[in-house]
Amino acid sequence: MSVQYFGNSLTKDLRFRDRLTNRAFCLSANGEENRNCLPRFSGSMAIALYHFRPHSHISLNLRERVLTIDHDSRMSPRPPFERVLAVERQVVSDIQAFGYNQADPGEAASDATSLTLWCLLRQDLYLNEQAAPFLIVHWKHTLNFISLVDVIAGERTQLISE
Repeated sequence: MSVQYFGNSLTKDLRFRDRLTNRAFCLSANGEENRNCLPRFSGSMAIALYHFRPHSHISLNLRERVLTIDHDSRMSPRPPFERVLAVERQVVSDIQAFGYNQADPGEAASDATSLTLWCLLRQDLYLNEQAAPFLIVHWKHTLNFISLVDVIAGERTQLISE
């Protein structure tokens, strides 16, 4: 696992390029690809890359379930988020984003205290249809920075040094 951080990001739209397939895509506020794309994102981002070394040549999918475990009292609680990502060439990436749409006056930060908004997330990661997560990741999201708080390996997860 490796993480790349992008604090204080301001983009015309939430657009990315997949380096493996050279495919471009944009994201909505709910994480949907190429639907209702966020036009002017302001906030923080982190991209986690997960590298796998499977014992066989089976196809792998990364299944994630994200729960908000605590949040700023000025925010509404978010529902749990679930998604499945295909592992391609033994790598899968996960985009973490926390911010707002500058094009929407209702979402735009009204004063400096809005920059202190935060939430704590628990992300359970599963391979294919496994019942137990192979990794539990805790994240802290703020508008200025996304930080990795804790990583807990599942019972059958092994660290492989390069």
